[in-house]
Amino acid sequence: MPRRKKWKSGNVVEIELDDGSFSYGVVIEEPLVAFTEATFTERPEITPKLFSEVAFQLWVMNSAIGKNGWPVIGDVPLKELSIPDAKFYRHDIISKKFYHYVDCTNDIPSTREECVGLECAAVWRKDHVEDRLKAHKEGAVCQWEESLRAENKA
Repeated sequence: MPRRKKWKSGNVVEIELDDGSFSYGVVIEEPLVAFTEATFTERPEITPKLFSEVAFQLWVMNSAIGKNGWPVIGDVPLKELSIPDAKFYRHDIISKKFYHYVDCTNDIPSTREECVGLECAAVWRKDHVEDRLKAHKEGAVCQWEESLRAENKA
């Protein structure tokens, strides 16, 4: 069985929200995707400027993009983007210890306080990302984001 085609860095995906508006994501490096701050009623020009303000960056499941997920509608050169490095934390539920990632691969022992405000090192489903984008647009709290916050871990 052939392996699924990987996304490429710089791929831009279009995400239709349930209110008919659109958000956009850019693949930084699979599975990391950065999502636009703004939402749109019509497709904007696909340029690096589209990602001048990023709402958040998440690790996203492979199934979220492509055949049964968000369509890839273009590409932008990553070297022209000024997106800050993603910062994640993880919580070991057995040892109750916290860690944070500097380069998304090596974890460093940390405290809960140092992890507050960082994204949880979790891989998000397509529908959960859409819920979060909608909540972000509305200025509301997303239940999935809330459940993953470091301050809610014991």
